[in-house]
Amino acid sequence: MTTDDDAAVRALAQAYYDTMVAGDEAGMRAVFDARAPIVGNFEGTLLWQDLDGFIAEAKGLVGQHGQEESRIERADLIGDTAVAVVGGRYAGLWFEDHLAMVRIEGAWRVVAKTFHVQHPG
Repeated sequence: MTTDDDAAVRALAQAYYDTMVAGDEAGMRAVFDARAPIVGNFEGTLLWQDLDGFIAEAKGLVGQHGQEESRIERADLIGDTAVAVVGGRYAGLWFEDHLAMVRIEGAWRVVAKTFHVQHPG
């Protein structure tokens, strides 16, 4: 791990949140690998989305998040893999998102996201 890798992983984690709450399709596609699943329990039901479904959801929720706020709780890097934990307000709720990342052809990309609803926004 280098300082540059740590900075790149943290920047990608922040770009993830910023593009998600903005419903920025092009930005989200730049953050995620096209095969990335989005998985977690929401209101007692397992939600398993593909990237297209997640983008459609994010676009439909623009302006419904409440005060936009996020923080990168941590970033752990091992070789060409990383996990970033991002806490943030989305759809009026506070989520903790775990972003699995891999360096692909020199650039970091999110290859999977799991989420947990912490508490109401």
